[in-house]
This record gives sequence, C-alpha cells and structure tokens, in this order.
Amino acid sequence: MERLLPGEEAKAFSEDVKRLEGRNNLTYLMDGWDDSQRRSIYGCMIAEVAEFPVVLGVEELTGIRATADNLCDVATKALAKKSVDPKSIIAVCTDNPTPMVAFCRKWTNEYPWILYPTIKKTVTSNSRIVSFFNASHYWGGQLEIVAKENKVTHGLKTNTESRFYVLILQALNIRDHKASLTTLCLRHDAQHSVGGLTPVARDVVTTVFDINRWQRTDQLIRVCKPLVDIIGDLIWAHREVTRLPLKSGDDSGFLRHAQQILNTQFHEMNTDLHWISLFLHPLCRKLAISNSRHSRKLEDAYKISLTIASRWGWSKEMATALLRDIKGYFHVQAPFQGGKADGRDWWKSLLVNVTSHPLKALAIKLFSIVPHAAEVERFFSNLVGIQSVKCSSLTVPHMETLGTLRNHYTRHLLEEAIKAGKSTRRKHAHMHTQADGGINVERAEDLIWAFNWTPLPANFNSDLGVVPTIHII
Repeated sequence: MERLLPGEEAKAFSEDVKRLEGRNNLTYLMDGWDDSQRRSIYGCMIAEVAEFPVVLGVEELTGIRATADNLCDVATKALAKKSVDPKSIIAVCTDNPTPMVAFCRKWTNEYPWILYPTIKKTVTSNSRIVSFFNASHYWGGQLEIVAKENKVTHGLKTNTESRFYVLILQALNIRDHKASLTTLCLRHDAQHSVGGLTPVARDVVTTVFDINRWQRTDQLIRVCKPLVDIIGDLIWAHREVTRLPLKSGDDSGFLRHAQQILNTQFHEMNTDLHWISLFLHPLCRKLAISNSRHSRKLEDAYKISLTIASRWGWSKEMATALLRDIKGYFHVQAPFQGGKADGRDWWKSLLVNVTSHPLKALAIKLFSIVPHAAEVERFFSNLVGIQSVKCSSLTVPHMETLGTLRNHYTRHLLEEAIKAGKSTRRKHAHMHTQADGGINVERAEDLIWAFNWTPLPANFNSDLGVVPTIHII
C-alpha cells in the first residue's frame, strides 16, 4: 500500500491538472464537515456544468477559528495545489453561515470578477434521533432488526445527495420508523442500564414518546412535501402550500408561519444573478419579464449586466454593445431568434462573434456556473465510508488522498459507461434531472402563459431606455 498509493495519487493528480488546463468558466465549491474524530475539515472542489468535478484538497481547521481570513487562506492553498489561476474562477458557491458569507465577500473584494450564489442549509428537527442511532453500533443494530420485522428495509438517513431534499426525506424516513422506534424504546434495557450497558439516551426516548412531536412531523411532511421538487416546481409548491387546509389537531401558527416564510423566500430567492440567468435562457425571456406584480423590467437587465461587466473589467465599447444585444435579445431580433431546452448549448451554438455580440460571452459564463455545493457534500458522504470506526485513525492527508482517488476512479467509471453506451445515473455538476438536458419546455410554456406576458411595442425605448450610469473599471 505504501508503494502503490503514492503512485496512484500522482497519476490522479496529473490527470486533474491536465483536465483543468485552458478552462475559464470554473465554479469554486467549499463546505465544512466534522469527521468521526470531531475534527473541523473543509473540502474544496472545482466544478463546471457538464464536466466531472475535481477535488482540490482537504484542509483541517481544528482549533482554528473559521474566520473569513482563514477560509480565504484555505481557498488560496487549494487553488495553488493544482495550479488553478483565480482568473479562471467565475463563481464561488458555499452554504450561508456567517463565516462563509464573510469569506465570499472578502474573496470577491480580492477577485472582483467573482460572483457568489449561496446555498441555504436545511435544519431538521429529527436529527437527534437519527444521529444517536446511527452513531450507536449496538442500538443502531437493534433498530435495524426491529425495523425489518416491521418490513422497513431502509435505515435512518443523515444525508442525501442534495441538501434541498434533506428536510422532507428525513421526516418521511423518521415516520417510516415510528413503530420500530416506539417498540425499541419500550424495552427495559432501552430505558435502564442492564449489566452495565448504556441504554438509549434519555432525551431520545422522551422524543420518541412525544405524541405532539409525531403529529407535528406529519404536519411538517404535509406542508413541506410540495417543496421536495422546489428547484423545478417552485411556483406549484408555492400555490400548493398557500392552499393547504388546517386539519383538526394541527398547529395553526406553524401553517401560517410556513406560508408566510415561503411567500417571503419565494421572492428573496429571485436574486440578480438568478434572474438574469432566467432572462438569458432563450425560452424564458418572456417569463423573466412578465405582467407579474414582482416581475423585473428591461432596465433591470441593463443594470445587472453592466454590474457584472464592470466586475469582469469589460471596456466601455463592450458594455455599449452589451446593452444593444440585450435589447435585441429581449425583442427576439436577429441573431437572437429561436431557442432550445439547453440554454448553454443554444448560446454556444449561436453563429455570432463574442466580440461584436458580448451578450453571448456573458450568457455562456453564467450558464457555466454550478449553483450548488452538492459535489462537496457527496465528497464528504463518500469519506464517511472511509472514515469508519475501524479506520478512524486516518490522518487528514490520508483522507484527502483516498477521497481524491475515489473521485478519480468514479470519473473513469462514468467515462467508460458513456463510451459503452450505458445510461448514467446523474449528470455531475448540473442540477437539472431532464434525461436529455436543459429545462422542462412544457413547464416553461405553461408558466409564460400563466403570467400572461405582453411584449412591448417594437418602437419602445428605441434609445435603449433608461440605461443606468456605471463606471467601467
């Protein structure tokens, strides 16, 4: 092992460096994790739409505060490991705790061309039960036996492949184990120490027998189930939750709170970066600017695009051409006519020069951003298998090596499967689930019809309208 492992690592390292050469639309992903030894570890990866992610490294911050300065140091070291030029990074994606937000702000100040969509962490009220039984070898095994007797074949889940699904899937999972948990916690040895053995934690037993908690879990599932497909079905989820009835025994305050928060977050999620990306999808330009009360206007497209162009250091001439492109694109004028489900592919295939039509360059870069950190979550999930009870003495460098190699071998297996014509389970670094890529065209058309978009007259704002003043750096 000591002889073979370094050679395999060097091979994977060399291939990763070669794969990153010449790529300029990269998204930097970073997330933190506590391993089985309670060490504070941060994983760093590079992702790009339609490309397999690359592991940059794993850094330990145990005993060191995760400040913005320290996280910036982690990012700088990670990029240097595989010779990634910061100028090739167009976006940073993290979760949203205060240190991560501060890191994004500080790094953006240092590298002003970088954008940063953030990701919301999902918190589940059932995590205590899950963490106890998954951490206890004995009681976890006992629960598995009882669950099989109740014909429940899956275990308690602490993580999923996408954080957007954690809350509802874990709630459903807990409900499936309700009978098994109740049966197990009724046992004498689960409530009292027998033969010096540790019983189930008292707070876990109390939680399992809390009738109100089970009813709230059922209500949580009913209210949040429409949100499972929130990425593609957000508007339908919003309508569904607002129409939910208050059943006997429900907590009316929770239902009102869920509806109010959803309504607020529904519009807060419509950030400048998300909206301009929606606008630049050729099949959604009419959806981005509609008759909806909260719809943005053409002037917003001018402002947002110029702000991004300023960050990227575009010249005044390119900025002026960008404004003209936006107007022509909005009115579906040549050469911006037509469209297809895969917006990135449509822009790349557009037969225009990026110098004369800089909107093409802007759109391709925005559609290359990976808007989630799921790849880092998956990387850590894979390390859980490596960092088992028997292997808990692994050092952080060993974890980095094994995690990198696993990612390396997984990429090779995927490439071989594609060459053999086999179906692959998912598209890496891409959020959609369409079999052929791109958006759901029928859903987009339905939304456009629902919002009753009305085009502006052809002679509207012939001088580009109210174009904001912005200093081009």
